[in-house]
Amino acid sequence: MEIKIDKDSSDQRFDRFLRKWFKKYPQVRLADIYSAIRKWLIKVNGKKAKEEYRIRVGDSIQIDDKVQMGSEDLSALVSQKDRKLEKVDTKKIKQQILYENDHWIVFDKPAGIPMHPGNKHRNDLCMNDYLDKYAEAYKTSTFKPSFGYRLDRDTSGVLIAAKSYEALQYINSIIRERDIDKYYLAFVIGKFPAHLIIKKPLAKTYNKEFDRSQVKVDYDDWLEAKTECWLEKSIKHPELGPISLLKIKIHTGRMHQIRVHVASEWFPVLGDIVYGNPSINRILYKSLDINRQLLHCRKYSFLDPFQNDQITFESPIPADFQKILKP
Repeated sequence: MEIKIDKDSSDQRFDRFLRKWFKKYPQVRLADIYSAIRKWLIKVNGKKAKEEYRIRVGDSIQIDDKVQMGSEDLSALVSQKDRKLEKVDTKKIKQQILYENDHWIVFDKPAGIPMHPGNKHRNDLCMNDYLDKYAEAYKTSTFKPSFGYRLDRDTSGVLIAAKSYEALQYINSIIRERDIDKYYLAFVIGKFPAHLIIKKPLAKTYNKEFDRSQVKVDYDDWLEAKTECWLEKSIKHPELGPISLLKIKIHTGRMHQIRVHVASEWFPVLGDIVYGNPSINRILYKSLDINRQLLHCRKYSFLDPFQNDQITFESPIPADFQKILKP
């Protein structure tokens, strides 16, 4: 199948266009879409395209016959979504709201909740479900509130949604232009230096065994990446050994950037099952009952064009971080 991109569809991310387009094929899951992109089953102009590629007028998207689309069934899609949203507790969602005005909804995202369904959790509630349910009143025929960026399933903290198309375009543009300040907290294994700037290029790879994307330091097929870290506190934990709490600023926004960069310096994030230390992680899980990577989006700041002022959103330090700090 071939899709020609016209003016109304242009200037949006490749993956976001596909997510909208495939909504009329409810049997195609989000995980199937991203898998097809990685496996080159969906191409742009006959070539492999990255998820973040911005489609342009005249582009041709080719969908391989191996993508099992089935037939269109809008009613099935709507009913499936409605059934899922019935599980959403609106009161619980309101407890996660850090800030809201006419343009932004800012969530304090809990750890363990994905942005969208995946292979193993396709029927579980995700952040997009919470946003859809909470923002039903703001939805129009042409736009529904949308998140401006993603956080990993096990990363907690500040997550911003736009309530208008103008706001969404703006936050997407400042992320591309790096006109934002993003700060994270992370616990890493070992005694970290007082200050460290990590500038190592990153490239996305695909792990066939686990059917998931991963990232590695790569000086051949790479994207620029820069991470700046400050030591907040080093402690000798009675069970985990030497660990450090870091404040981290990401100057670029690559997939898994913080986790890969600190691991490349031999200071993996505590609890990271992909890039971390398995033996220390087992102690974290069994002795402290902490089952996630200890990475938290602490602060997000940018110039808000709607009120012509710098705005800053900050998430409280989560309970599992406090648990580590006070053994």
